[in-house]
Amino acid sequence: MAIKPLPTGNEPPKGYESLYTLPANNDVVRVRCTFISQLASIELAEIEELRTKALASISNIVGLANDTVSFERETNVIPGKSASDKMLFRAYKGNTLTGYALVINGWPQQGDWVIQHMLIDPDFRLQGVGTSIVTTIEEYALTSEVDATSIYAIPIQESGTNFWSLQGYSVEAQRYAIQPRDSVYELQVYRKGLPTEE
Repeated sequence: MAIKPLPTGNEPPKGYESLYTLPANNDVVRVRCTFISQLASIELAEIEELRTKALASISNIVGLANDTVSFERETNVIPGKSASDKMLFRAYKGNTLTGYALVINGWPQQGDWVIQHMLIDPDFRLQGVGTSIVTTIEEYALTSEVDATSIYAIPIQESGTNFWSLQGYSVEAQRYAIQPRDSVYELQVYRKGLPTEE
């Protein structure tokens, strides 16, 4: 399997050209990996539009309001992580952003990756977008220069637990606590061990 290079963090910010250079094929899900620090303003605006739409459909379930949890705050929920530890895997069908996952390198321990959260456009749910994102994350974890031995996932809502089980993730017995602001949250996480080279 060829090594998938992660972004170096030194790439110039991209604008429209990063989104629309490939031919639009509305049947194929393309997943792109970018460090959070390398997102251009047009890409951040696109992410905010998706967040508004996706969080509106689940805010009643999870008790989050889009205006109280900004994307910037979202990317800083896990303390002690720099911009070089934070990757965004964005999925496109044609030229439409259909979902994304925020991945943090080195949490809960070095050698682990965590899918801190994944959002899918409600219009594209149950169309393989989430599976494509997770598969791409796992490929990068196995073949990039930043190896991972395990990938953790934090379901946003109850129905997400079924999804993670189908992807081969198991409930971790240990719960993890984070304190993004004034409150401490206890997280139930899912884990998938990755094969190691002998």
